[in-house]
Amino acid sequence: MHHNMEKNSQPIVLSKKQESLSLRYLMLSFSTTIMLISLLWIQNIWAEDKNINEDPLIQKETAEFIQKLADKALTNLRQKETPIAEQEDRFRDILAEGFDSKYIGKISLGRHTKDATSEDVTTYYTIFPDYLVKVYTSRLTKLDTKEVIVGEVLPNGKKDMYVRTKVIDGENKSFDVDWRVRPYPKNNEPVSYKIIDVKIEGISMARTQRDDFTSKISESGVTGLISFMKDIIAGTIDPEEGNALKTAPLNNNP
Repeated sequence: MHHNMEKNSQPIVLSKKQESLSLRYLMLSFSTTIMLISLLWIQNIWAEDKNINEDPLIQKETAEFIQKLADKALTNLRQKETPIAEQEDRFRDILAEGFDSKYIGKISLGRHTKDATSEDVTTYYTIFPDYLVKVYTSRLTKLDTKEVIVGEVLPNGKKDMYVRTKVIDGENKSFDVDWRVRPYPKNNEPVSYKIIDVKIEGISMARTQRDDFTSKISESGVTGLISFMKDIIAGTIDPEEGNALKTAPLNNNP
């Protein structure tokens, strides 16, 4: 028995052919593993590089977002007998729901942020939504908008989209309005959408607003701009004086 145990404990010696086959199997397994890791890596890179605004589902949801928001605004605008204060409250809700007012405020102030005090910057961002409410409500309530027709969705950059619409007035005249929408994806939550600019007949409202603010800042600095905004919010200055929309041709298409 002892002899058998010694015999069984002898190391297994592989032939050169067996060693060669084992080495080949090992190399094949290693190569397969590397190939799979590379494929997964390439897929991850492709997924990261894929623009969210090229996703048909995202484009569909963006168009629906603009249509829903436009319908809500039109419902509000058709109620001409509603007091202006109530109109403003309703537009404030629309602004909060559909616009990235912080981003629009940032674009509007532009490079002048670095020239302002931290207190002025804080005040500016605090009052900017109320300023937009006053200015845009004043303008929009004067438009005789009958219908907003949503058209195609065009990718812009890596994530933004322009939703092209035709706005029809009471005389059946139309003008082009393009809404620049930015999707905000969240983990395990539905994508949210916010408007960051509106183009009327090709004129960017964010850029026009920035030009208006730059003009005010050149006259009286950021502090003067803030005083101007506060006067509009308080109603001591006609909102039309600070309205970026006033420069856009609204009804020039038959």
